[in-house]
Amino acid sequence: MQDQRTSFWTTPILAFCLSLLLSVSLAPALGLVDYQQYDFWLFWVFSMLILALPFTILEIALAKRAQSTPLQAFVKLTREADRSTRWRLIGWGAVVFIPFLAGGILEFAAQHIDTQFTLPFSHSILLLICAVVAVALSLLPRLILFIALFVATLAVIIIGVLSNTVHTWQWTAFELKEWAKVVTLTLVTGGLGLGLYWQNAVNAVKTEQKALPVVLPIWLAQVLGLGAFIFVSKVHSNLHAVVLLIAAVILAGIFLQYVREQFLERQVSIVIQAIILLLPILVWAIPQASSAFYDVVIFFGLALCFAHAVFAGWLMKISHLRKSINFSSEASYNVWRVLIRIIVPLSIILALIGWIMALTGV
Repeated sequence: MQDQRTSFWTTPILAFCLSLLLSVSLAPALGLVDYQQYDFWLFWVFSMLILALPFTILEIALAKRAQSTPLQAFVKLTREADRSTRWRLIGWGAVVFIPFLAGGILEFAAQHIDTQFTLPFSHSILLLICAVVAVALSLLPRLILFIALFVATLAVIIIGVLSNTVHTWQWTAFELKEWAKVVTLTLVTGGLGLGLYWQNAVNAVKTEQKALPVVLPIWLAQVLGLGAFIFVSKVHSNLHAVVLLIAAVILAGIFLQYVREQFLERQVSIVIQAIILLLPILVWAIPQASSAFYDVVIFFGLALCFAHAVFAGWLMKISHLRKSINFSSEASYNVWRVLIRIIVPLSIILALIGWIMALTGV
């Protein structure tokens, strides 16, 4: 685990890099490559206020309440709330989903290396090689990984901006399918529902009486990362593909390190650790399966966010989260509670309906 000072500044770096790299990787699946539409991005700004900010507060409040990583924390949280142990599956779902997400990022980067360089072998082989490298990187000190990730992500942005061509922005009719894209971009590619910000901030919240001083830097970093995506939604060149692959491998290594840390705290057997860490990545090497897997990323990511919102908003005792957040006024807490209990779940349900309509051609 990190010390408190390191934990405080590495969490925004993680939010910035994760948001940018995830959005770039999911851009084709979301249909957001070169997506210059005023209405869409205005709704995205709005969603960052009513969805991402309250959800980030939720994650940090849970970290402050539980004082442990998500997998172990849900044991305590379900016991305190006197709820079924089935709700602990939220933590297990996240630790399985994180390596799967890492596999998706690696698959996207490997695919673009193949496109740019025309590899003499399948990009699935490159994916497997990258997975091995990511496992090795996960053994390095976290501070080194964060510095390397930040530098690689900046390189992705700089090369992308310099290579970007000017596109005409326009106003379009806003549909439910676009709302699905907005919510997915805000929550899933923003890295929410994974418990990573929660896990990384566990030490930082120990010295803070209020959640907001920890939350705001994370949220602003998400805004910057997703905002930069507007200019870096497409891989333009050989060099761009290479730096993207480097950043993807480092991020995958960090993902695996976080999951392994949760397993160690939960005292999970080494065999189960190996299966959960590696299998979700390796399935991405199955030929012609990636397009379906990206849909799984979207739906499962939204489902995780929905489960967190329902558990915290409806099943936990009100006094527990109020003490953890420690808003300056009761009115602020009530607004946050309405957003988490009603607005976030309803937005996710509408997004899921929008994606189903998009997939079925309705």
